[in-house]
Amino acid sequence: MEPTLRLRLLIAVWLVLGVPGAFAQGGPVHPVPAMGSTVENFAARCAVPAEMLELRYPLPRVARRLAEGKTLTVVALGSSSTEGVGASSPALSYPARLEAELHARFPHMAVTVINRGVGGEEVLQMYMRLDRDVLAAEPDLVIWQAGVNSAIKDAPLDGFAETLAAGIDKVREKGVDVMLLGPQNAPRYVNAPHRREYSDHLMLISRTKEVPIFPRFRVMNHWQATGQIVAKDAIAADRLHMTDASYYCIAQLIARTIASAAPAR
Repeated sequence: MEPTLRLRLLIAVWLVLGVPGAFAQGGPVHPVPAMGSTVENFAARCAVPAEMLELRYPLPRVARRLAEGKTLTVVALGSSSTEGVGASSPALSYPARLEAELHARFPHMAVTVINRGVGGEEVLQMYMRLDRDVLAAEPDLVIWQAGVNSAIKDAPLDGFAETLAAGIDKVREKGVDVMLLGPQNAPRYVNAPHRREYSDHLMLISRTKEVPIFPRFRVMNHWQATGQIVAKDAIAADRLHMTDASYYCIAQLIARTIASAAPAR
């Protein structure tokens, strides 16, 4: 059976069985004292349960690079929340902050994180620029953020899943690791007609292709449920994009996830 057909059948079974939304909201609210306005004041509030950051599938190329201790190149592929819309400067986008966080964790390595986010794009547009914008950089890891724009525009789910799966295959054929970045917990995504199905498709692709997924929605939901970072501080006034604080924290947590791929010494 061809991979595309197998993926379609798995998605159909997944949805027929009524698997709940992979990023469902919920949980008690525990208010905490108000935070200051600077990004640094949010650093202590980024924490989430360790199991949320568990690397469920290996990143073998990243592991080799971290073991060698010389270089690590990451390409961040996605749309506006990769580009950094909502941040007060490009230096506070998640890819820029991720590079800083990885430098802090691996000070003797040459770490580069390349931002290839383009606002408004859907997965097909990203797929079409894989050779030019991603593979040409010879990365060790691609962090692929996709699905939010397609969900908001109510694009066909099958086309989204097939294109993303084909893109993952294309990147991995070059020996490059892939990590998916799940959608943000933002009102415009939450209110999208089929956002749960998009979340389920992302999780199923992660399992089918055995690539890890960073659960951004669950992470942000945890912050809000515990009062660590409330919605008004995490999401911009446009009700979609993240803020300096949430970009900062997401980058910190992704860096932790990547660092966990390092072989035990």
